Amino acid sequence: MSEKHRAGNIIQSFNILKGNTRVSVLFEPLWGIPFVLYNFYLSLYMKSQGITNQQIGLLISIGFVTGTFFSLFSGIITDALGRKRTTLIFDLLSWPVSLIIYFFAHNFWMFALAQIINSSVRIVAVSWNLMVIEDADNEQRVAAFNLLNIITIATGIITPVSGILVKLMGVPYAERIFLTIATISMTIMILARNHFYTETHIGTQIREQHSRKHILDQFKKGLYRDTFALLKTNSELILIVCILVLFNIYMLIGTYSSLYFAPYLTEVLGIDKASISILGGVNSGIMLLIFLFVIPVISRFNMLKNMIAGFIIQAITVLLFTIIPLGNLSAAIINMIIFAVGFSVSRPFIDALFANSTNGTERAGIYSLSNTIISIFGAICGLASGYLYKLNPRLLYYISFGILLVCMTLILVLLRKRTSIKAKPLDL
Repeated sequence: MSEKHRAGNIIQSFNILKGNTRVSVLFEPLWGIPFVLYNFYLSLYMKSQGITNQQIGLLISIGFVTGTFFSLFSGIITDALGRKRTTLIFDLLSWPVSLIIYFFAHNFWMFALAQIINSSVRIVAVSWNLMVIEDADNEQRVAAFNLLNIITIATGIITPVSGILVKLMGVPYAERIFLTIATISMTIMILARNHFYTETHIGTQIREQHSRKHILDQFKKGLYRDTFALLKTNSELILIVCILVLFNIYMLIGTYSSLYFAPYLTEVLGIDKASISILGGVNSGIMLLIFLFVIPVISRFNMLKNMIAGFIIQAITVLLFTIIPLGNLSAAIINMIIFAVGFSVSRPFIDALFANSTNGTERAGIYSLSNTIISIFGAICGLASGYLYKLNPRLLYYISFGILLVCMTLILVLLRKRTSIKAKPLDL
């Protein structure tokens, strides 16, 4: 059976996984379920504690500024401590510790502290991804990413549960229950998963090399000297990194995962706070169906063309979000259904495109550099988003539309480069 067909079947996909890759997928629900519960209402929880829209933008910016620092040295930390130990230490710091602070937060500075600590997840973004993909072949990587996306999406179906508790108890009390559940669940997941993890083969080799190097040599590696040298010789990888960065900025301001999504629905569209959780459930339900029944089919076609189709659909829906009639929940649900189709068609291929563009000992550097760039632009965007939202909340969706157009243009350039290479193999 072909790689694409096997990766499209859930049972077969899980059965081909081994070692760290299998462990990562197995424990993912213990993180995904509580994250969905607390994250959807986090911005409204902040506002219930006196945080303004502009301060939410500032909190986003603070998170990305400190995230830039963590990203800058995430590669060197991951290589020096090892993938397994790095994931354990910084997962505990970025999730349970930050969630406890969120629980007790009642002013801007406490939320800022939680954001700063949570931003250390930029280090885990490197180490955990390497735990998933190193020691795995291409077939296992495709299967793992497919399953991880399915798990993440499936957990979102329970979003309406959070809406029920918000309706019964109000945002502050319900959110603190979600944070408590998340703290316990994530702590169990991190400790249990670490028990079954083993250091990767490449990680062991790199740790041995680092033990024989002077600390200044390691910091040079953290400043991406080798990574920039690699990028200079790989224009295709530069395009892929640009697409990844832009898409992450777009997710920050224009998707359901944005901290401005819930406030926009309630303040601009006039939808009830408890009812907006229905949109989260609809989004996840549609995306799950797409992942289960559509992605395995369209995976047979050109990855870049699939991404373009997904971006076109999303571009249409972000504009439609600006003209939905006040209080019209039905229109918002229909638009969310269309958005979910476009997002789910493009997102998994972006992950796969980036994963397939890296290899060997330079993976940590590429992942680290990408996260650093995302953090820098995220900080700028986060700071500006608060003022833009105050000026006109719809501006965030207009900007999202522009970002999607740029992403489509870059993909077309990448598609043309690959077509040219196939047409002229001797020019390589």
